[in-house]
Amino acid sequence: MPLNLSQPKRKQAISLTPLIDVVFILLLFFMLTSSFVPWRSVDTPLSVPAHDTAKPDKDDFLVLTLKQNDGRVWLNGVAHSLADTAWLSSMIKEHKKGVFAIKADNEVSLQSLMNLADRLKANGAKTVSIANAFSGQATP
Repeated sequence: MPLNLSQPKRKQAISLTPLIDVVFILLLFFMLTSSFVPWRSVDTPLSVPAHDTAKPDKDDFLVLTLKQNDGRVWLNGVAHSLADTAWLSSMIKEHKKGVFAIKADNEVSLQSLMNLADRLKANGAKTVSIANAFSGQATP
């Protein structure tokens, strides 16, 4: 009887090391190629200071309406461009102590609303308010 010295074939265990290497390389790739935008906070006071007890008249409210994201703002049924800084500055000078209420329709993005608020503040508006934003109605 011949002597059988060969060993039975064993199943090779699947090594997870290459899989873990690939996962870490992908993780590293996505971490290095992504860019993170720094968050910017918006200071929106929720109440009026205690020393200011007089409520503004309805005539002091100036309602600016954003209907689309096209860079136009509507005032008293007339469209004006936000790029027209002369009109914006003169309007703010006329209503120096007034409240600028921004009304936005449903399809207007938050970025357009904040662009208008930033533009108003940069040109000297003291009080900017968001009047029922994204609800379709403004009640100053």
